Amino acid sequence: MRKNRLVPVLVVLIAALLPMACEGPAGPPGPPGNANVISFSFTLNPETLRYNGPVASVGYDVPEITPSVVEGGAVLLYFYEQGTWTALPYTFAYESADLPAVDFTVTLGYAFEVGFLEVFYEASTDEIDLRQLALVQTPRQLKVVIIDGFPVGKAPIDLRDYEAVKAYFGLVD
Repeated sequence: MRKNRLVPVLVVLIAALLPMACEGPAGPPGPPGNANVISFSFTLNPETLRYNGPVASVGYDVPEITPSVVEGGAVLLYFYEQGTWTALPYTFAYESADLPAVDFTVTLGYAFEVGFLEVFYEASTDEIDLRQLALVQTPRQLKVVIIDGFPVGKAPIDLRDYEAVKAYFGLVD
């Protein structure tokens, strides 16, 4: 009879001591950032643009844009100008020297699909030769942020504000 009482006592004692054996010293801190976010910068060089009427564009192979990103994530693009990162798309207005009115606009925008990112300038009229605009012929620093598995519609941040995106996801420039 004593053996039968001893078995439950030993089981309880072992169960109580087992969690203590699983703890060890804390490991080193991991790298900053977020496992489902990738960010990198690149230069949009005018000599790489292809022209087609009012559009000048260039495509980039970006394998980080996966089906998961396209279906349930986000691809954000920013350009650097006057000390700040500004979200795309962005529209520049050109005014005539004679009239205080906008003559035409040029939009700097982007599109993406699995494995591919396209950056483009698009004029509001066919009458503009993008090859002649200093805006288009100036190299631009761009930053792409690729977020996998992020419900953009429920974002607690302003995705148009790069500094807010950088802080929220722990991005390092």
